[in-house]
Amino acid sequence: MSEQHDQHTGHQAGSHRLRPHLRVLVLGSAPDCTFANELAAAYRHLGCEVSVDTLGEAPTSANPDLIAVADPRVDTQRLFELAAATNADVAPSIGACDVAFDRQSLRSTAADELGLPTLTSAPAHTPDELAAVAEEIGYPIVVKQRRGSSKQTFRSAEELKQSPFATQLPEDGLVAERYIDFDYEVTILTARSVDPATGQLATWFCEPMGTRHEAGELVECWQPAPISEAAMGNARSIAARVTGALECCGLYAIELFVDGEEVYFSQASPLAGLDGMLTRATQRLDQFELQARASLRLPIDATLVSPGAAQLVHGGAANLSAQSMVQAMAVEETGVQVIGEDILVRSTGDSVEEARARAAAAAACFADSGI
Repeated sequence: MSEQHDQHTGHQAGSHRLRPHLRVLVLGSAPDCTFANELAAAYRHLGCEVSVDTLGEAPTSANPDLIAVADPRVDTQRLFELAAATNADVAPSIGACDVAFDRQSLRSTAADELGLPTLTSAPAHTPDELAAVAEEIGYPIVVKQRRGSSKQTFRSAEELKQSPFATQLPEDGLVAERYIDFDYEVTILTARSVDPATGQLATWFCEPMGTRHEAGELVECWQPAPISEAAMGNARSIAARVTGALECCGLYAIELFVDGEEVYFSQASPLAGLDGMLTRATQRLDQFELQARASLRLPIDATLVSPGAAQLVHGGAANLSAQSMVQAMAVEETGVQVIGEDILVRSTGDSVEEARARAAAAAACFADSGI
C-alpha cells in the first residue's frame, strides 16, 4: 500500500489554494502538447478555468492566477518574466525548475548540499573536456544531456571520439557519469502537498515503478517494482530529502539506481513523465491528477489499485493501422495510447508478471515499427 510520510511541523503551507474560477495557464511544448493537455484536463476537473499554450506564444493578457509548467525544456528566465508580468504563481516554482531541469545543478544539490549517494559525475563543455572527464572517471561511462533526457553509454575513448553525441556538444554542455551495473532502476512518484489533518506540508509516495531503457530510451515500466524493505527505506528517504530541498508543492518523479541494498540518486523531475503514464491504469489518481492536486495544496491519494505494466513503441504511430490496434486492444486488460510519434500500451493483471506479459503481447502487434 502507498504510505504518507514526512510530516513537516516546522513549515507552513503556502497561501495559494483552490478557489472558484481559478485561472490556470498550462505551458507545453509544440508541436505535441500531450502532457500539457492531460494536465489541463486534470485542472479542469477541479473546477479551474484553463488555457494551454507554449511559453513563446503565451500572452501576458491571459492574466492567469497560476502558471503550470508541463515542459522540461522551458526557459526559466522567460518563465520568470511571464510570471512577473502576470503576477501569477508558478508550479513547480521557478527555483525548482532551475535546479531540476539542469542535471549538473541537481547533482550538486543532491551530493554537496544533501549528502545523498550519487554516482561520480562532472560537466563538460567541449569534446576535449569531455574526453578528459571520461578518462578521470573511467570507462565505461554514461554521457547525458545537461538539460534533456538523451544519454549514451561509451565503453572506450575511441567510441567517445567517434560519436556525434559526444563531439557536437550543446551550448550548455553535457554531463559525464560513472557507469554502474546496477540490479534495476526505479522511479518513485512523490507528491508534496498539505495534509488536511494537520494543515502542514507532507510527503506521499506512490508504489515504485521499475523501468527498462534501451539506447537511452524508455521501453518498459511496471508497478509495483519488487524492492527489498531496506532498499525501499533508502529510496523513500532520498525522495523525501530531494523534494523537501526543492521547496514547493507538486509531483516529483525521483529516479534511482538500486544495487543490492544500496540506492543511488539519479534524477528528479517535477513534472509528469512517460513512465508515469502507467498510473492511469494502476492508481486511483494518475500522475496528472496528483500534480494538479499537489500544486493546489489539496489532499493526496497515492493508492495503488492494480499491478500494471506498459511498453513504449517508439515511432509506432507511423505504421499505425486498424488491424494492429484491434489486435493490441484484444489483449486482456490492455489499452493503447498514441503519444506524438510513439505508441504506449498499458496492461493490468493479478500480478506484475501477468501485466508485463500482456503489455509485451500488445506491443508486439506494432513490431514492424520497432520497440
